[in-house]
Amino acid sequence: MQKKLNLQKLKTFFKKNMYFIIMGVSVLAIGAMITVAVVASDKKAPTDSTPSDTIVLPPVDDTPVVDPVPDTPVVDTPEEPTPTPIVFISPVAQGSIIKDYTMDTLVYSSTLKQYQVHNGIDFAGEEGAVAVAVYAGTVESVTYDALNGTVIKINHGNGLVSEYSSLSDPTVSVGQVVAQGTTLGLLSTSATSEMNDGAHLHFSVSENGQIVSPHGYLADGNK
Repeated sequence: MQKKLNLQKLKTFFKKNMYFIIMGVSVLAIGAMITVAVVASDKKAPTDSTPSDTIVLPPVDDTPVVDPVPDTPVVDTPEEPTPTPIVFISPVAQGSIIKDYTMDTLVYSSTLKQYQVHNGIDFAGEEGAVAVAVYAGTVESVTYDALNGTVIKINHGNGLVSEYSSLSDPTVSVGQVVAQGTTLGLLSTSATSEMNDGAHLHFSVSENGQIVSPHGYLADGNK
């Protein structure tokens, strides 16, 4: 009897408070749904996997390190000294020029009776006057032939050679080193190709085997 009474009271309570009960259940359901959504959102959110006490190093630069090329030291190259010009003395002291050097104009040879070029300078002098070396060098040859008489060649180095023709009584020998002014021989008429010109020295100069003007080496007073 008592149970029926309590059940009746419970039914009456639900009938009177049904609205509030439904509202309460709805609020709880909504709250539960929100809680589930928040929890799920927290699980999906990315987390910083780097521990707070981890030191983050900068990215490694793989570019190879190249040592800088040292500056090339500037070396002052000493200037080469200007070679001292070669100046000849006259091969005949106080000798006068009776026939000059000319390779582009013909001159008359009284001995050969013809016009021809003249590859040297003829210095006239007394018979037996001394002919000397115009510059220091080494005697390259001492020869004789009828047309040129006794001929002495002196090598001055670097292809420069002086030649003395129409001499007699040579005083030097092949291989002898001579100084400027060394006596070589005597003026004569031994060169039959120029015998009509009297006693003289025929003087010529060559560079690397090519005849050149002796005036390019003689001092101004002898030009």
